[in-house]
Order: sequence, then C-alpha cells, then structure tokens
Amino acid sequence: MDRGCLTCKAPEEEEKRLPLCDILAVIVAARGVCFSGDSLSRLIQNDALILHCDENYRPVGRTVSLNRLVHIGTFETQIKMDNIFLAKLWHKLLLSKVSNQAYLLTAIGQEHKIWEYIKNNAIDEGNIARHYWGIYFSNFGRKAPKIREHQNAENPINGMLNYAYAVMSAIIHRSILAHGLNTTIGIHHKYRFRSDPLVYDLLEPLRPLCDLLLLRYYQQNQRKEIDTFVKHCAKDIIGAKISFDGKKQFSLVSAVDFYVSSIANLYRFNDFDGVKIPSLKGVSFEE
Repeated sequence: MDRGCLTCKAPEEEEKRLPLCDILAVIVAARGVCFSGDSLSRLIQNDALILHCDENYRPVGRTVSLNRLVHIGTFETQIKMDNIFLAKLWHKLLLSKVSNQAYLLTAIGQEHKIWEYIKNNAIDEGNIARHYWGIYFSNFGRKAPKIREHQNAENPINGMLNYAYAVMSAIIHRSILAHGLNTTIGIHHKYRFRSDPLVYDLLEPLRPLCDLLLLRYYQQNQRKEIDTFVKHCAKDIIGAKISFDGKKQFSLVSAVDFYVSSIANLYRFNDFDGVKIPSLKGVSFEE
C-alpha cells in the first residue's frame, strides 16, 4: 500500500498502481504473488474480495471481511423459505439464463431452437444445454471442444470458460455479502463442503455473458493462444454494459449489484415483480 493505492511490483517492470477505493476484487491467478500484511488488511477493510486460484485458474478460496460472513436477520429469512418459493425463483433464474443463451446465439447470427423452447414452455435445462453448446462451440473451428467440461477441463476453451465464471462469481459473491445474504444457502444448488451454492445459483443468468466475452476475444485474437484470455477477462467484464429490459444500460458491476439487491429484497418482501435480472439484449462493450 502507498498513499491510498495498491501497488504491484514485478522484476524489470514498471510499478503499477490502483486506488484502493476502485478495487472490487483481487483475483490471484499468477504464480509467485506475495502480499504484504498491510495490503491484505486494507483490502479487506475496504470490502474488497480476494479470490485465490490454482495453477489451472480454478478458484480454491476466497478471503472476505469478518463482518460480511453472516447477517442474522437475512439468514433467518433465507432458511424459512419453502420449496414453492425456491422453485418459483429458480424457474425465473433459469428462464433468464436460457433467454440470454438465445440472445447470444442470435447476436452471432446462429440459427437455434431456444426461442421455440421458451415459447412452448419446454425449458429442459439439459436438453437446451446440449443444443446450445453444440452451436456455441462450432464457432471455435478446429479448436472447439467436443463437450462442456466443468472441472479439470483439458480443453483450453473450457478452461477459459471456467476462469471467466470464477471472475464473475467473485463479483457476485461480493454483492451477496454486501446485501446480507448467506452464500451457503442455495436456491437450486445444494450445499457441499466448501461450496457457495447461492453464488452458483445467481451466476446462472450471467454465464452466457462470459461465453460471449470468450467468443468475442477468440474472434478478435485468433493468432493468440486462447489462454491469454486470462489477462483480459476481468477488464472485459468490467467494460461490459448490460441492461435489465433491453433499453437503459448499466455497467456490469452496477447491474450485478442491482440484481443481487433485488434478490435480497425478494427474500424480505416476497416481491417477485421487483426481481431484476441482467439481460444480454443490447449488450455492449467499451473498447
């Protein structure tokens, strides 16, 4: 830390600086990174989240402030929600996810059946996923994976998708904590040791944005190895502009905060009409 800024130093490179107040999260994906105790404590005091990744860019841990671990009032509200409430909310999240998948495929000029599935209320997540990934991966040519690998991905494209989801998860995780929700109490995903099911649930509608960012990077940088995306992913996510209704756009960070805030209010006031889920309709990017 130096005069209100986090500084980063590397051998034979110019020192880099960023104001502490501008930092939402620090993603530790490079090997050999060392933090001073002061920098860690100052980041945590400023409510920044620190995401720790292994050598394959998989998240293995998060560092957050103590006061963000649990909010008793919201925790009691979360655990009282019945299966009908959770099923209704999950359907809303799933519908937003497949709609965003449809917007992505339409935006890149691919024919698909997802709008037809939605119109006929035939939202089978597994069936739509197979249809979606088959079309999506075809855009990567010979480098395309044959299947979607969620863990221990061997294909670099799957690995970069997992990394992008981890970055997005860090942003969502921070907002969840800021709005007093407990990450271990999920909507559809179930708790497993060292898991945060609520983060995974709220990530679902935003996964297609990560898919779009990776495909966009590949199309603009076909001569580069796909894993160089790790150097651009966070910047591209921060630079995304997204809407809730296809009209007024917000920075992605602001949109995520509105989104999570509306979920927290749903738990408190049971107002499903007030839930705001980001949409890929009309998404744009800062160059």
